[in-house]
Amino acid sequence: MRSKRLFWSGLAVALMAPLVQAQMIRPPAFMGGIPGMAQFQSIQMQRHQARTLLYREALEELRKNPAAADVRECSAGQVPKAGECLARPEPVAAVAPTPVIEAPAAAVPVIAPPAPAAPVARRFAILVGNNAYAAPIPALETPIADVSQIASVLQTRFGFETRIVKDATKAKLIEALNNIAAEAKPEDAVLLMYAGHGYLMDDIKMGYWIPVDASVKTAQGWISNSDISKLLSAIRARQLILISDSCYSGSLTKEQKVAQGKEIKAEEILKQRSVLVFSSGADEPVSDEGKEGHSIFAWNLIKTLQSTGSLTAGAQIWSVVSKGVTKEYPQQPQYGAVVSAGHTEGGDFLFQTPK
Repeated sequence: MRSKRLFWSGLAVALMAPLVQAQMIRPPAFMGGIPGMAQFQSIQMQRHQARTLLYREALEELRKNPAAADVRECSAGQVPKAGECLARPEPVAAVAPTPVIEAPAAAVPVIAPPAPAAPVARRFAILVGNNAYAAPIPALETPIADVSQIASVLQTRFGFETRIVKDATKAKLIEALNNIAAEAKPEDAVLLMYAGHGYLMDDIKMGYWIPVDASVKTAQGWISNSDISKLLSAIRARQLILISDSCYSGSLTKEQKVAQGKEIKAEEILKQRSVLVFSSGADEPVSDEGKEGHSIFAWNLIKTLQSTGSLTAGAQIWSVVSKGVTKEYPQQPQYGAVVSAGHTEGGDFLFQTPK
């Protein structure tokens, strides 16, 4: 029986090997023009099947030990170095409740007017673009160009202090997020972006980022959604958004959907903790090919950020980008709140140009 399983396993590897290798050498984006929806879905499904086979040893490890990719939390008082542990979350100071002014007995209490919300002090953007994966994981073409152009728009239009991390290893990526966790204050706004490989385990619905030093033989170099959520929790900024342009990144948005079409009341939003995730797709593969050297998601995001008004909620940005992507591609950008990282009902991320 065991020999039969080995035979069929070997046959599957032999049949899929050319497809896996085909991921390594890719032509310029859509040389023959953008494919039709059915053709595109077929191409993406083939890629997913090839990657599942490619990562089979790491996936088997995760099935036996779901914590194989997890990083330990730093101990109390420990300063994380080189991504060796996850920064410990610190409670975000809540905005003081509206005080009640004491009135004489039998009188109706007088409610003091709420204090205005403090404006955003600093805006930080940490953008990770991973191109240079080592064989047999296929290299990508657009992530570094994507994050570089998005960083430029964030800096020039919205006043962000931008930091680009190119071809990040797991330690380098965690270190960058630990550093911003240590630096950002509650009154700041933080935007994080990851563009690179990702994977979703269908059976346990756990998503992973795949850093450039990741292996197909073990999951120890992967980053789980669970650890991503912990990293978000450690960043104290009341305005926090993660933009993820990777396969199966929609699993990060599942905790709570954000209501659309609501009037923006910036002062009310800035009083509370807002933790959002904006993903390039749902539970499907996404494309790193598109237009003008950018992924289809990044291209639409760049154009939207360049043309949006002076005060725009993240949900509105998502709505425009999503329509642009789904018009041509079978992927569904998602937008959701991360309650486990401290998001409060009614919050959103504000893209606001400096006054």
